Amino acid sequence: MRSNGSFFAYTKVIRVEGFEQQKLLSQCLQKKIILRKIRFENNLSMTMEIRDQDWDAFLAIVKRRYRVTILRENGYKPLILRALHRKSTLVGVLLFLLILIYQASFISEIRVQGYERIEEATIRQALKEVGFYEGCNKNIDINEVKTQMFQKLDNISWIGIKYNGSMAEVTIVEGTKEIKPVDANTPVHVVASKDGYIEKVIAREGTVQVPKGAFVKKGDIVISGELLIVDKAYADRSEEELIRYVHANGEVKARILYRFHRYQDKYSLIKKHTGKHLYGFAIKFGSFEFNTAKWLWPYDASIYEEKTVGKFIRPIPCQFSIIKTSEVELYRQKRTDEEIKEMANLQIRRYQKEKIPENAQIINKSLKFEEKENIIEVTVMLHALEEIGSEKPIVKKIPEPNMQEAEGGMNPIGEPIN
Repeated sequence: MRSNGSFFAYTKVIRVEGFEQQKLLSQCLQKKIILRKIRFENNLSMTMEIRDQDWDAFLAIVKRRYRVTILRENGYKPLILRALHRKSTLVGVLLFLLILIYQASFISEIRVQGYERIEEATIRQALKEVGFYEGCNKNIDINEVKTQMFQKLDNISWIGIKYNGSMAEVTIVEGTKEIKPVDANTPVHVVASKDGYIEKVIAREGTVQVPKGAFVKKGDIVISGELLIVDKAYADRSEEELIRYVHANGEVKARILYRFHRYQDKYSLIKKHTGKHLYGFAIKFGSFEFNTAKWLWPYDASIYEEKTVGKFIRPIPCQFSIIKTSEVELYRQKRTDEEIKEMANLQIRRYQKEKIPENAQIINKSLKFEEKENIIEVTVMLHALEEIGSEKPIVKKIPEPNMQEAEGGMNPIGEPIN
């Protein structure tokens, strides 16, 4: 007997009408024709399910004595055949498969984990700036993204990116810049952490080594952890200096000089609207992008404005934007002294944020402006009052042994042995 497994491939549900229905079922049994789900509707009608491979043998038995009506067809074979005969269905299935394949090549979700002190919004903004965002292509160079993220975020020691389907998992491991303090019982000097002119030194432990106004270089000792003690225990002996080592600490304020150059344009560009403008649209579908502004650009000088009116990530990244291109006329106008000074102060504030500690106090500032062709060179000198003291462990000096004692030794009464 053939396997019943073929019922999953292709079957017909039929209605058989006629006399002697039991005789028909007996003949089918003799011919090993498998019938399922037999239901008698009345004395002249019954329904059943038959395999497609038994269909011709069944019709040979039925001949003209019975009326056979096919009610429906089941199984995956007729489903595929119907789809192949329907062009619209076939196109829809192919389009659906293409969408699934195409969607898998884009990042639909980014999950950030592992951060503690850095805000998630800051991490996501940095990822977007380096070109890694929801909707971007997965062919992006991951190693390049990691390299740029180390430049964008200061306090990270490791970053990992892996894909889980269309989702990207970004793991951040934050570094630490905390300097472990030296044990309070360890002898140390207080040294200068950078070059500068001493303004104030207050020693809470140790001895001050430099006066006010002295210039110190990085690493110079400012407060010494070596204390000289005069021993006067015996009157018949000369005074002997002894060294005691302590954990020096205190406050060290120094005036640090910062000198740098910045450049500005001598002229500012003025844009005057003519009143003419042109509207268009831009569509971004996955990695495909169509922008009417790239095809229609009738103005020599213009301002480009784009406003997103619709955007979604699933199932495929898609964005629709309205574009406005406005014609302008360009003029050059010499900048005023006030504008140049205002920009110079902005440049100084940016430098302070990047190079000078937050707790530093600016005590003097001087600016020098020099015109060079179409640019203005700004020379800036800043004097900042900063705390520059840092601890450095003391390496104790081991005294060299007396050669006479080392070679001959001493007798019990303290006289050298020849």
